[in-house]
Order: sequence, then structure tokens, then C-alpha cells
Amino acid sequence: MRITRKTKQFAIFIVDIVLLYAALWISLSLRSLSAPSMARYWTHVLAFSPMMPVWVVVFYTMGLYVLETPFDGVRFPGKLAAAVGIATLITALYFYLVASAAMAPKTILLLHAAVSYLLLLGWRYLLGKAFRSALYRKSVVFLGLNDEAVSLIEAIRSKPFLGYEVAFAYDETAGAAPEGVPLITSLAALGPELMRRDIDMIVISDKKDLFEPTLASLFSLLGRSVRYEPLSSFYETVFRRVPIDTINETWFLDNINLHDKHPYEVVKRGLDIVISAAILIVSLPFWPFIAIGIGVSSPGSVFFSQTRLGRGGKLFTILKFRTMRVDGNDFSPTGDKDPRVVGFGTFLRKTRLDELPQALNILKGEMSFVGPRPERPELAVELERAVPFYRQRLLAKPGLTGWDQVSGEYHSPSVEDTYKKLQYDLYYIKNMSPSLDASIFFKTIMTVLGRIGR
Repeated sequence: MRITRKTKQFAIFIVDIVLLYAALWISLSLRSLSAPSMARYWTHVLAFSPMMPVWVVVFYTMGLYVLETPFDGVRFPGKLAAAVGIATLITALYFYLVASAAMAPKTILLLHAAVSYLLLLGWRYLLGKAFRSALYRKSVVFLGLNDEAVSLIEAIRSKPFLGYEVAFAYDETAGAAPEGVPLITSLAALGPELMRRDIDMIVISDKKDLFEPTLASLFSLLGRSVRYEPLSSFYETVFRRVPIDTINETWFLDNINLHDKHPYEVVKRGLDIVISAAILIVSLPFWPFIAIGIGVSSPGSVFFSQTRLGRGGKLFTILKFRTMRVDGNDFSPTGDKDPRVVGFGTFLRKTRLDELPQALNILKGEMSFVGPRPERPELAVELERAVPFYRQRLLAKPGLTGWDQVSGEYHSPSVEDTYKKLQYDLYYIKNMSPSLDASIFFKTIMTVLGRIGR
């Protein structure tokens, strides 16, 4: 059975839950210096159980289930400490503020936090070491060396905790492979080398023609449980974006099925209506204060409106709180640390409060909470000429936040950055689901908190 990313994350989640309940038993033992009775332990289990999902949500929001970051790295203990601290604070508020809470344990809660931290830290440290071990890693062969294959090889070699190691690469036309990677350029040597090594996966370049002798070599491995993976698919697994240079129209026909996504899109639209309406109701009392802040920072309108491209190329007017000065503004695309952004506008952008009025766009059905960010039509014309398949990002409704926005990179409207942004947008369109949208939601929270902290 193939172990997917979700399978690994679910397994880690299960162990985390078990350890949180084990920490509760240990905490009770430490409190009384003896093993607790089952009745006492069960009472505390019932009291703590409503908060266990909160702990997991906090862990997820803090990025503790991201497989691309090492669990045995120097930053993980700090991230775990912050997550346990936040979860403990929320639990304390629950016990002390919710009238229906069964108890208000002070010492037990503190002990539970400390024990949980130590158990989770030890478990994740061992898991990180296991991910790095040679016994865990899968041996990978690359057939064809293009830029995407080289990027994958470099990522695998720099991040052993991903669970892969490169056995060798085969390409008859390549002059060299990344340093330390054996390169085979002879078809006669390929078959014996495949048979000699214990290979788990063969990654086949989408643009490489597999001639009859090469196919014969691969066919001979059928009985050895070797998995064959297209380069584009493996690239998505490692980087979680689509390699545009390795796909064609057939890729879209094979991977984009909007009909199957229609039931979720109906549910998603319902959630958009409910949540956007709630946001408007809750936030409207604060709009006058935001308007005052904007007016004090610079003269001009409170709101900023602009024409954007919606789903299928339909035009709509996006609405935001104004964050830039009006005088001398040519309204060119915003850059990183743009000098046109006024003081209060910087705060609005960091907290993303400038995007609150877009709840109106979402309520009207022009946008969704999650999706590719909408582009200006005049820029889209130029980008469509320069970037392959750029138009296909319009297959999904644009969003307030998206997979690209939580990637950890800043992407401007330049051709180079749009190329990278499209990789994330196509990944989202292909994999759109409740779990991916939830992941983007929690990553957005962390992105906003990170901006506020800078």
C-alpha cells in the first residue's frame, strides 16, 4: 500500500492524541505520587476531552504537521513549546470561563502541559530521526535530467527527512548530474544497474521518449515492486506545486475534473455566504475607526476599488480599504515594501484588515475565501502571452487567500513570479478539497501572525 502525505499526517495525529491522554494519566500520577484510579482518570478524561480537538487545531495551525520541516531540527522545540503554551492557555480559559466545565484543575493543567511537551518532543524527535534513517528512505532513480529533475534531486539531497535518496540518474544527452549523483549515459548500462540496485521508485521525465530497449529494462522490474512515477506527479509530491514546463494539454484532461468537484463547490459556496455575512456583521462597527485611521494617514477615499478577472474571465470590481496615498500614485502593481503604502496602510496590510470589504465580493459570489488571487485584466493579457497555461487559473473562483499566498514566498505580478504563482494555483485547482481549504485557512492565520510579529 502506498503511504501518502495524508496517511503520514493522520498517523502522527493519532500518536499525538494518544500521548496527550497518556500525559494526563502521568500528570495525575505525579500530582498524587501514585497511580490514579480508573474512576479519577476517567473523570479527567471526560473533562479534558472537549479541548483535545483544540490542541490538535493549534498544533496544525502552528505547522506541527508539515512534513517538509524536520521534527528533529533546532526550531521544532520552540514551535512545539509555543503550540503547547497556546493550547494550555485556551484550555485554562475553557475551565475557568465556561460555566459547564466539569472542573478547574490548576496543578493538573500545568503538569499536563509540561508532560505533554516532553512526550511530544521525544516522539517527534525519534520520528524525525526515523525519517532521516537509511532504513526509512526510498531509493529513487531519475530517467531524464531536465531543470525540474535537478530541482528535485537537490531538494531530496538537502532534505533527507523527506524520506528519499537518489540512487542514480539516466540521461544519454546530459553532460553532468548534480554533484554526488551517479549519472548513466549508456542504455546498455541502464538495465544491469537497475537490476543490481534495490530500487523503490523510478521517476520518468514527462518529456523523455522511452524507446523500446528502455521500456524493456523497466518491464523487467515489474516483479520487484518498483513504483513508476511521472516527473510532474513526483514534483507535486515534493514541492506541492505543478511543474508547468513538464505538462501539456493532456495533463489538464487527465487531472482537472471540475464535474467531480461540483458537490464540494456547492458546500463551499454555502460556507462563503455564512462566513462572509458573519464577518460583515461582526466587523462593521469597526469600519468607522478604520476609516478615521485611513483619513488621518493620507487624504483620499476610504475604499479602493479596481477591476479584476473572475472565474472564466468574468470582470468584477474588487473592494478594499485604501492603504496607499492617492497623490502621485500611478496604480502600478504593488511591490514588496512599496513606498506608496502609508503608515496606517502598513498595519492594515500586515493584519489583512484592508481586505475586509472583500467579504462583500464573497457574499455576491464574485470571489470565494480560498482560491487563486484575482488579477488585473490588463496585466493578465500580457502574462497570458508570456506564461503557458496562465488562462487556466481562471477555472476556479478567485479567493481572498490561496495556496500561493501561504507558500511562504512573495510573488509580484512579474513574469518570473507569475510563473511560480501559477504552479501553486494549478496545484490548488487540481487538488481543491475541504482538507486543502482547511490547510490554507490555518496557514493563512500563521502568515498573518507572522506579519504582525515583524
